[in-house]
Amino acid sequence: MKKSIIALSLASVFLVACSKNDNTKNEEQTPVTAASEAIAVDNAHTAENSLDWNGTYKGILPCADCEGIETELELNSDKTYELKETYLGKGDGKPFESKGNFTFNSANTSIIELDQAGDGRKYFVAEGYLKALDIEGKEITGDLADKYELKKEAE
Repeated sequence: MKKSIIALSLASVFLVACSKNDNTKNEEQTPVTAASEAIAVDNAHTAENSLDWNGTYKGILPCADCEGIETELELNSDKTYELKETYLGKGDGKPFESKGNFTFNSANTSIIELDQAGDGRKYFVAEGYLKALDIEGKEITGDLADKYELKKEAE
């Protein structure tokens, strides 16, 4: 009987000691900090409702066979647009104009897409500028990547 009491006591001590070590290891492995608790995704804020995106944007975009494309894109709060493009150093210098509607991309709400009148062009919307994207909606990379921005005009 004494042997079983001693064995039971030793097993209890062993289990309690192991239990305390496991808790200590868990606390060390996953430290809780104010920063980790504060990480939360706010899906309610999008470029559409958080940025002052409506207005006129201007810039000269790169061109494969001319000096550049002088571009003016006006975005209206009713989600209509007016696009004027003038090819520099080529043609008669008259701007090509198109008007239509645009939408904010449902998968990436920071991207707008012009309708067929605007050839489905896509732009990344940021505070104070638009960045022209490729046909698939991806950022243009390379030596001229920084030349694909249209700056917002002061009102």
